[in-house]
Amino acid sequence: MGRHAPLQRFFNAEGPNSGKKYSVRQILKRGLNTFSLQRVKRRSKRRLRSSPLRLWTLIPPSKETYNVINGSSRESQTYNMGKEKFDVIVVGGGPAGSVSARTAAQHGAKVLQIEEHTKIGKPIQCTGLLSVRGFEETGANCEIILREITGAYVYAPDGRKLAIGGDRVHAYVIDRDRLDQKLVKLAQKAGVMVRDGLRAVRWEPGKLTVSSRTRQEEVLHAPVVIGADGPHSLLAQAAKLPRPQQFTLGFQALIPYEPPARKDFVEVFLGREIAPNFFGWAVPSLDGYGRVGLMTADWKNSRVYFNKMLEARKLSKKIVEFQSGVIPIGPASKSVADGLLLVGDATGHAKPTSGGGIYTSSACAQIAGEVAAKCALAGQTSERALAEYDRRWRTLLERELQFGMQAHRVFSQLDDAELNRIFSVIDSPEIIQVISQSGDIDYTSRIAIEFLKRPRLWGRLLSLLPTDVGTLVRMLRA
Repeated sequence: MGRHAPLQRFFNAEGPNSGKKYSVRQILKRGLNTFSLQRVKRRSKRRLRSSPLRLWTLIPPSKETYNVINGSSRESQTYNMGKEKFDVIVVGGGPAGSVSARTAAQHGAKVLQIEEHTKIGKPIQCTGLLSVRGFEETGANCEIILREITGAYVYAPDGRKLAIGGDRVHAYVIDRDRLDQKLVKLAQKAGVMVRDGLRAVRWEPGKLTVSSRTRQEEVLHAPVVIGADGPHSLLAQAAKLPRPQQFTLGFQALIPYEPPARKDFVEVFLGREIAPNFFGWAVPSLDGYGRVGLMTADWKNSRVYFNKMLEARKLSKKIVEFQSGVIPIGPASKSVADGLLLVGDATGHAKPTSGGGIYTSSACAQIAGEVAAKCALAGQTSERALAEYDRRWRTLLERELQFGMQAHRVFSQLDDAELNRIFSVIDSPEIIQVISQSGDIDYTSRIAIEFLKRPRLWGRLLSLLPTDVGTLVRMLRA
């Protein structure tokens, strides 16, 4: 059997074809690609310390094999997906996809959820700082919480520091990949069929063509598809739906890190030299480590800004793990088409003031799942019928997202000198108290509303802004 003996022994004796005998050539014909073969060769030289189960995951599933994620293991069973019709297919294995799939199943629909990556939760493209409200919205359990966050140190470009909050828990630092995995498990418990390693490649109403790792295409059938396929949504492009208003880049690394004072505080850094138009952050995670990153619209120079931030804040340059991802902000003007709903980053549900999107996406995903199931079961899947989803999520969140987008535009006009001047005014016990008591990670407008209730502060605050804020005020009073 030669150097591939471990592979042959496992495939013949312990694989799904137990009892049959295959040569290496036959095994390769059944779907083991070149990249996987190279991995098998390297592992063979190391005497294949991995378990047989891990070795089997190197062999991509054939068209007849249906993979179900079940914790850290995979179950394989003979299953031809193309022959079965579902009520709802959800594209995407992130929080928006899993919550919408779970909700649709809970409302009686037969649901399939697909994810292009072979491991749910990877790659990580999120800071993993989740508001208490957002955590509750997902339905996840407390096992994924690494740390409670009660406040923030916010730094002006000149180094002035403001301490905000500290009196109660505002957010959790979570194990981000485990969140995705837990939500997929909850979806499965609700009756959702989950298949990984499938990428959507074409869509038309009622039909979704997917491609496996072996580039085998398969046509799946469902009257309604929910697109939770991220910022580069193929489904949005196929349906010619409008895109979110702006695309930014999130850039983050896990580094050795010790909080400057309180371990339940995050750090926020402002300044055009480190994060033009947005901000940088340091979030304590496991003891001795922190997630440090920034958002910027200047993709080309993002690494330059990141290095400047590490230097300016005297942070460690030893990178343990590195992550980056596109963050769309500003909701798209339309999120439905015949037989299609978009949710999450596919339609711009992230908060423009912070880039966070788990709470907003999960809230919208619940509406999407409910409407998708109802319309699919009733046989009413036209754009007009599915528009109920668009109306409901906009009633819930659109004003807040549009306020956040306008606030972002105002913030983007501020240079470092103006930011320093604003910090000098805000640095007063009365204003800090209002921000600490009324601050809400998910609803930034609530701080502005509180200031509107205090006319004696208007002169001090409005005089600092570089542009007419009439639009913001009208939005708050609407």
